[in-house]
Amino acid sequence: MRYRPHKWQIAIALVVFGAVLLAALYVWRMRQEATPAEMAAFLPTGDSLLLYMDLGAMRRSGLLDALAGPRGAEEAEYRRFIEQTRFNYRDDLDALAVAIRENPATHERDVYAVARGSFDWTRISAYAASHGGQCSAGFCRASASQPHRFISFYRIRSRLLALAVSSDQWAALLISRGPGPRGASDLPDEPVWMLAPAAALQSDGLLPEGTRAFGSALRGAQRVTLTLGAHGDRLSVSLDVACRNVDQASTLVIQLEQLTETLRTWIAREHVKPNPGDLSGVLTGGSFRREDRRVFGSWPIPKEFVRALSEGAGK
Repeated sequence: MRYRPHKWQIAIALVVFGAVLLAALYVWRMRQEATPAEMAAFLPTGDSLLLYMDLGAMRRSGLLDALAGPRGAEEAEYRRFIEQTRFNYRDDLDALAVAIRENPATHERDVYAVARGSFDWTRISAYAASHGGQCSAGFCRASASQPHRFISFYRIRSRLLALAVSSDQWAALLISRGPGPRGASDLPDEPVWMLAPAAALQSDGLLPEGTRAFGSALRGAQRVTLTLGAHGDRLSVSLDVACRNVDQASTLVIQLEQLTETLRTWIAREHVKPNPGDLSGVLTGGSFRREDRRVFGSWPIPKEFVRALSEGAGK
């Protein structure tokens, strides 16, 4: 007589099989490294500047050590942080996605970040608590070095950390626990990049010092993309601007060329030459072109500039 399982036995078997399958998918998902698009999708972007750094690629190329300077030259406070948390970004941080936007209430920069790497959550939480912070239900917050500013963070999953710096001590909660719908098709492939939507270009407070003249020329653009990558045996910064129309793109090329020439003229009046070891040597080396509504630019990075950064970081 052939055995025939009861319907309830089949149902239980299906439930168990489904649970095992879901558990396996969950474990597989948790072990997968988050892509740049996934990391960016956690962040509250909108009108924010969006930055990404692949520190793993920078580490393998030697660029990270060149920029960070010699080991052991870190400030004493950071060395104590490394000792207590067992975390050093030079070794343990693999990628970082950052959104920076202006707080409409305080006009200060709020920073939101998703970090991928190796974290000892117990030690990091203990460090925050030992420095006046509070940790509860996996969420930590502490005072920042600036008055009325707070650092808040929590663990998204084993190798992903959400962190915010803001006047709001709960700001890290704006970093979603699940990635949003943002796709990967519009993100650069370079190891370091920055995206600036039209709204972010309207705020001088979001732009680094020394770049605001160029930022003013870019106002009105739909989106600006800056990337840092290797081209041959040299690094270079590349610019890609999506303009609203051809006329705007043509005007932008002229403005960028004029700004670069003005900088060269100003340096010449000071009876000096552009120094490849500082920003004057980088910015005066820019070249620009237009293709339909797109404007492209390139600034080669002299090796002297990288060397100067390295030496400055070691001081």
